Amino acid sequence: MRRSIGLLAGLSLAVILIAAAPLYQPTLPGAQAAQTQEQSKAQKWTCPMHPHYIAEEFGQCPICGMDLVKLDTGADAAPGPATGSEPARTAITIAPETLQTTGVRLAKAEKSSFGRIIRSYGIVADNERLQTELTARLEGWIEELKIRAVGDEVKDGDLLFTIYAPEFVVSQRDYLDALNGRDRTRIEAVKTRLRAFGMQERAVDELVKKGSALEFVPYFADRDGTVAMIDLRPGSYVKRGTMLTRIQDYSQVWVMVSVPEKDLGFISVGTPARITFPNLPGREVLAKVEYVYPVVDAKTRTGRVRLVLDNPDGQLRPGAYADVAFEVAAEQRLAVPSEAILMSGGGRYVVASLGKGRFEPRVVTTGLTSGRWTEVSGEIQEGEEIVVSGQFLIDSESALRESFRKLERLQLPLSVLKLTDSQFAMVDHLVDAALYIHEALTDGYQIEPKFLDPAISVKTMLWPTFQHTKMAFVMQDAVTALEHAKAARTTTELQSALAALVTALKPWLVDGAPTHYEQKKLALFKDTASGRHWVQMAGKPNSPFAGKDAELVPWPAAPAGADAAPSVTSEAATPSPAPPLGGHQH
Repeated sequence: MRRSIGLLAGLSLAVILIAAAPLYQPTLPGAQAAQTQEQSKAQKWTCPMHPHYIAEEFGQCPICGMDLVKLDTGADAAPGPATGSEPARTAITIAPETLQTTGVRLAKAEKSSFGRIIRSYGIVADNERLQTELTARLEGWIEELKIRAVGDEVKDGDLLFTIYAPEFVVSQRDYLDALNGRDRTRIEAVKTRLRAFGMQERAVDELVKKGSALEFVPYFADRDGTVAMIDLRPGSYVKRGTMLTRIQDYSQVWVMVSVPEKDLGFISVGTPARITFPNLPGREVLAKVEYVYPVVDAKTRTGRVRLVLDNPDGQLRPGAYADVAFEVAAEQRLAVPSEAILMSGGGRYVVASLGKGRFEPRVVTTGLTSGRWTEVSGEIQEGEEIVVSGQFLIDSESALRESFRKLERLQLPLSVLKLTDSQFAMVDHLVDAALYIHEALTDGYQIEPKFLDPAISVKTMLWPTFQHTKMAFVMQDAVTALEHAKAARTTTELQSALAALVTALKPWLVDGAPTHYEQKKLALFKDTASGRHWVQMAGKPNSPFAGKDAELVPWPAAPAGADAAPSVTSEAATPSPAPPLGGHQH
């Protein structure tokens, strides 16, 4: 049994993965912290045409030759140079005279009552409660006809037509005889027969008043309305059961709305609705659901909902189309004007006003939208003032200053970063993978690709923290080399992958934490013939590239007066018996 080749010798794969959760809080060594803090206060200069170029002193841009200008990174928001995590956008200050010319308008985030909107369509229909149909209940002839066509307007009590029917004449005489004989039972029986024949109460009263049978029985309108159907002519013969006319009152109409089956459960009697009409631009009617029909159309998979609308001017005509929006689950919600919300990279945020010309972007999560208001939650509180117009200018200013800060962090040396124990363990796993590949090449055995997966996962776990530092380049190139190593099928391919991996790790080994790796008795060698590097445990060089001559790359000395180079502390300094990288042994 040979020894484990692991560098850490005290962190198993499980420990590595568990340690991925905490994010580090990088700090500076004492002397470097004071120096960097002093530098952050110093004025910096940049090129107007090439803002990525930042200089410590005034001069000319080496790219285009333009004079440099002062770099304003924001007095409120200068981050510490060792910050590796992604910072939130910070507050900026804009001069009052600039605000006046940009037209910045403010509004408050406030509670408003609204809910989810369900949109559908409807058709205006007759209100069946406001229609009257007159049907012939016996055979006869139309004599006097006062209404002649559909659309004729009638008032309650107006004479519509008269009808001659022999059975009417006989029954009227029987009724008069009963009245004269004062036989109450017979009077009620004959009167019931007259009503069954369709004689209206007003016509019965006229019969009693006249005292003789009416040859032509009158029919009167029992409501104000419009003739919606008529199929009569003076003198025309009608059979029993023939519908004579229909009177419709259009002062109120129905709107029959088709609602998708999936939304029908949210709607009930009393649910508010907002109705607009394409044929009546600008007209908007508010109503409430009067009835939800209990069935669903099997073909269209929609249910029907009925609304009742007042129609005093008669402009809502049956058969017309209507757009309907139901508001369901209405409740108090924190909302802002919809135009105040900005979208960036899939996220949403608003620009909050802090007063005295200071503004700060706030990340929000949007919810329901109703009219010009949108529900929000997150980094905004009720009563806070937000920017409704002009926020794009403020946001671009904030984003530009943020970009300058990212460029400054990318220029920081790796030695400035101080990692936590768990983060050091994860980075060391990349070095451990280089040792594993080295031993596989020098001892002549095949690597197990799955043993490289923990090292490859290091980038995923540390990327949110280090994506804006030079460590990002180290991890990116190292993972690319490890992917090539997993796919290697020949010794030459594996040698190339090892060389690329060590080249990626070299800036971290030499510039980032050389003292740490020197204490771990790690050695960095260079193959004299090919110029490629490899790492192994200290001792006689054992080249994986088949070269005869090798050169030891010395570890740089720690800066005088500075703290010891970053290293793992008590958590990683005390080895545990668990072998690293899956504990492979041969």
